[in-house]
Amino acid sequence: MWYPWTSDFAPSLNRLFPFSDIIRQLDRARPNAALAPDNDPVTTLLETPEGYEFRIEVPGVAQKDLTLDVHDMTLTLSARRGVKARDGWSTHRAEREAFAWKHSFSLPTKLDAERTVANLKDGILTVKVAKAPENQPRRVTIG
Repeated sequence: MWYPWTSDFAPSLNRLFPFSDIIRQLDRARPNAALAPDNDPVTTLLETPEGYEFRIEVPGVAQKDLTLDVHDMTLTLSARRGVKARDGWSTHRAEREAFAWKHSFSLPTKLDAERTVANLKDGILTVKVAKAPENQPRRVTIG
């Protein structure tokens, strides 16, 4: 993408665009933002009357490196991904970084940890968390 403040005329345009240096730095940082180790993964949260479903993107993370805790009204997920070069090989370019992160999701209702199910497939972690029975809607018959 071409920006006028990144062209050969940038020194003369700095008077017109005083934030051009900041914009240029942000533009350079954007492609690597997904690789930053402190970024949380992309998460989708869906709610049904019975519970919640989380879909969390965790590419390159093995099942043994994921930890999931459910307590009261909080779901906590932690993950670790290590990147190790093969023995005898040297790295010339590394765009995938090792990371470790932990994220807690606070929900408005109590959760039932006993009925929580998690599945990891194709780099997508799907977690289905049931609401505690006292927080689920009930149909009352009218007599």
